[in-house]
Amino acid sequence: MSSETQDHPCVSCGACCHTYRVEFSLYELASMGGVVPDALTHEVSGNRVRMNGTAQFPVRCAALIGDCGVQSICSIYEQRSSTCRNFDFDSERCHEARARHGLPPLTPIDPIWPLAA
Repeated sequence: MSSETQDHPCVSCGACCHTYRVEFSLYELASMGGVVPDALTHEVSGNRVRMNGTAQFPVRCAALIGDCGVQSICSIYEQRSSTCRNFDFDSERCHEARARHGLPPLTPIDPIWPLAA
């Protein structure tokens, strides 16, 4: 992880990983030519899979290491699904997830932060 990523607020947040269901195409699985480890997912329908831990309440993605709001690191960051890759840092959904876990909205001060998320 680069120094920019280590200082990124997402590394100490994890609210999205504790809030939202992570569902995506089975073609993103490693067994299907993608990169997401199969063992961390389960089938939802014929062509959809979901990250373990994101289907029930309380939500906690199986790939997450650490505690929400303290230090949260994705154990498969380089292999994460398109759902996670496409989650907008500092978006309304990001702020909603942070608020749900008692965290303040983000105020980006470093222009590289959105790229590191």
